[in-house]
Amino acid sequence: MYSEIHINDHMLLRYGYTDDLFTAFQSLVYEGIELPLLMLGAYYYHIRETVDTQLQQPDIVTQQRMNRQVQYMHEYYDRLQHMPETVSDYSLDPGRDAIAFCGQFLDAALKVFPDRKALVLISNGHDQTAVQGKTLPPGFTPFYFQKAYVEEIRQFKFCQPVWLQVHDLVSKHKDHPVFGSEKFGNWLYAQARDAICLINVGERIIREHPVGLFLDHSELIYPGNVLSLLALKYKLPFIQVQSRLLSDVNIIPSRASRYAVYGPHTRNWMTKIGISPDKITTVGSLRFEDISGGDLKTKQDLLNDLGITDARWIVAFTSSPYSVETNEQIMRWFSQAGQELPVLVVIKIHPDDRYPYHEHPDPHIRLMPDGYSLQDLLHASDCAATVVSETALVAAMLEKPLLVLQPSISYHYILHNNSYPKHLAKAHAGAVIHSADDLRQCLTGLMHDDKTRKRLAIQAKRFLRQSLTIKQPKPSQRLYRLVREWMGTKWTEGE
Repeated sequence: MYSEIHINDHMLLRYGYTDDLFTAFQSLVYEGIELPLLMLGAYYYHIRETVDTQLQQPDIVTQQRMNRQVQYMHEYYDRLQHMPETVSDYSLDPGRDAIAFCGQFLDAALKVFPDRKALVLISNGHDQTAVQGKTLPPGFTPFYFQKAYVEEIRQFKFCQPVWLQVHDLVSKHKDHPVFGSEKFGNWLYAQARDAICLINVGERIIREHPVGLFLDHSELIYPGNVLSLLALKYKLPFIQVQSRLLSDVNIIPSRASRYAVYGPHTRNWMTKIGISPDKITTVGSLRFEDISGGDLKTKQDLLNDLGITDARWIVAFTSSPYSVETNEQIMRWFSQAGQELPVLVVIKIHPDDRYPYHEHPDPHIRLMPDGYSLQDLLHASDCAATVVSETALVAAMLEKPLLVLQPSISYHYILHNNSYPKHLAKAHAGAVIHSADDLRQCLTGLMHDDKTRKRLAIQAKRFLRQSLTIKQPKPSQRLYRLVREWMGTKWTEGE
């Protein structure tokens, strides 16, 4: 549901060259960890030009497919594991009764772990925002991971043995389309330095704090990437907790002990790409567990704040950072609908979307007012519209019909390299819109036809059941039970 099961050409090249990196340079090891395993995010950007260029050369793609002999994503999932050797079983230490989690999980932890020992990892702006203004319980200790990492890099001294090893290995792969470039050796050394610094910070966490379990939302970036590897090294559980809709880049490779996911859709997809179902637990969404219709902006509030006095059918549109051509196409659909129907489109702009919506001249297309959350906007609207966004989940929880926009989207190395933008359409989350006529007909039906509204309401409920575990207990409580199970007697003794 979330991306390809069969390997498309983009994935053939991207993961093929990743397999090459892990294999060719696996002897670059520090503290028992293969350094290339920590270069993944940077490496994807490094090979972007090579992959995009080769996709335009059918002969190269054909040759790569013949050489690599892979068909399904689970094959790359298996190939890219590269597990570190376990050197000690820290799980047996009864004193390791603390959990470490990213700052974005703080609200959930305050609900269900407030009396436990915890290390709150602050690694980026999202973590900083999540902890800002909150009082931590006595057992909670903040750890500024990003600050410690930057300080490690600043203090790192040129390491000639690593430099020589890097350039010796690179010299053996001069014919490789990525490794043979003139700049690759310097890039690889810089990445090896950063990986060593990451490992030093991770080792410091384990050495200085009684951590018995890790929670994070990603193994692609730090701290999850290094902590999942060190968790294997010291036989400590690492639970990857889903916090957004997923694609292959979030999971391939992944070495988590357990996965706490939204619901059946995620579980089924992850199983198909190679993860054992025994390692997957459906808990729902921590971010959405408190969404309700209470204390949110009303439709009249929204109309008043926008200075609109006449009655309008309000469509809440959450944008995506697609190309100008794609977003232009969507705006043309909305413009035509607004000229023919009493419709007001209110746009919540994606943080990475650079399309100039504010310059749009149509009076029936407006930007979301300041001070509104996504929940406010959806609660105040008559229906929601998006290409592929968690807006669909929030809309379903607030019982709003969904318009699944499916404009023409050109290939993009990051934003459109597989079928991910079609997820909501394939999942039958709402009315699928391929054109301005589709949009007009659907809006007309929603405004005037009870059958259309009932049909979309049924679709939304079904989609929500398949996407999220929404029954009691709440997601945070389900996660607590999972953590408590892994912590065993460290947490159960004395209860």
